[in-house]
Amino acid sequence: MERILRGIMRYRNTTREQMVKEFQKVRDNPEPKAVFFTCMDSRMIPTRYTDTHVGDMFVVRNAGNLIPHAQHFQDEYFSCEPAALELGCVVNDIRHIIVCGHSDCKAMNLLYQLRDPEFASKLNRRLSPLRSWMCTHANTSLKKFEEWRDAGMKDPLLFSSETPLRRFVAYIDPENKFAVEDKLSQINTLEQMSNVASYGFLKARLESHDLHIHALWFDIYTGDIYYFSRGAKRFVAVDESSFERLSSEVRRFYS
Repeated sequence: MERILRGIMRYRNTTREQMVKEFQKVRDNPEPKAVFFTCMDSRMIPTRYTDTHVGDMFVVRNAGNLIPHAQHFQDEYFSCEPAALELGCVVNDIRHIIVCGHSDCKAMNLLYQLRDPEFASKLNRRLSPLRSWMCTHANTSLKKFEEWRDAGMKDPLLFSSETPLRRFVAYIDPENKFAVEDKLSQINTLEQMSNVASYGFLKARLESHDLHIHALWFDIYTGDIYYFSRGAKRFVAVDESSFERLSSEVRRFYS
């Protein structure tokens, strides 16, 4: 905690004045452009690797960058993720939802271990809120991964996105660059797109192409950010060679 306090003092003496100016600029008319879901991992600093600033995004973080499917909620029982979707996309009319996973994700490493029935047993879930969270809300990702692994990890996977009829094909790590848990992380990131679309209060905007869902994936050991390109059917590193092509795809399909 002392380190946090010292950081606050550095902030007061360095960036505070500039941030206050930014706060004042957006105080009466903030116009955030995205709701950004990512992992709570301390190495994930989305405003830094997207170079975004005060008022640019709503950021929602949890273990495993999960958005629970609407089927898990009845009556008035909800979690913060659908509440954030409503606040961002209904109250604030944001048009872009981004789900961002990452490499060496501790939640995904745990999910991979939950293939063991004993490790994922009801007793162990009762003792571990994290295991229960992952078993409840990431099980579809794990099942999809296991089916893909058992088929040889070469075939493309099919995901749904904005509507059940808007499906897309995804080749997961076709160059075999990443660890098996990272492959699971990429599958999980894409699976959250269909979970986002499961909420009825988003249906009209999704069907009218007024609301869009995107996937990013961050390799923490190289600093590379990958954007899932539906045209390329894979995660593509955002760099000097791909930027114009990816920008063109975004403008063509999501503007």
